[in-house]
Order: sequence, then structure tokens, then C-alpha cells
Amino acid sequence: MSTFQVKYKNKKFVKERVELDNHSFEHCNFIGCLIVLEKGETEIEGCTFKDCRLMLVGQALRIAKILRTFIGDKPLRVLDFAEPGIFGQRKTSATEDTKITEK
Repeated sequence: MSTFQVKYKNKKFVKERVELDNHSFEHCNFIGCLIVLEKGETEIEGCTFKDCRLMLVGQALRIAKILRTFIGDKPLRVLDFAEPGIFGQRKTSATEDTKITEK
């Protein structure tokens, strides 16, 4: 169950300021828009962006600055922790190690 206040599906946004936080976008088109992101509490699936600008503020801007220290001028590759083989074997709830060590 999604907790997003507003859900858009198959909508076209043209030359608008679009706030992503607390909204869900599915198969939407954005043309010449100013896209604003602060917290990252959004869902975007199957959307296209043409001639848009992204404005990061607050928490999103802080995260972007941290990312820049890691990647510098290199392209950013986003990894999903669920991808097998990225950080060793993927564990499931049935195979997770529940051993607790004390120091």
C-alpha cells in the first residue's frame, strides 16, 4: 500500500515546476520542467524527461554533495543491494546469520 499523497499516471507536464516529494509518477512525460526534490520520498516508474532541470534542496542536496566526494568526475553507477553478487551472497530471511558477538 502506497503512502503517497498524490499519484500521477500517464500525465504530461510541460514547463511546470514539479515537486517530487510525497508524489508517485507512473509513465509520465516531463518536458521543459523544473523538477524539485528535497527528501527523496517519491516513486518514479517508466517516466521520460526532456529538457528538464533538477533542483535538489535540503536533504537531497546534502546527499548529492556527499556523492560528489565519492564519484568526483566519474559517471555515477547506482547499485541495488538486492543485486546478486554485488556484496557477496545475497541473504534471505531464512539464511541470515543471527549470531551476535560481544566485544
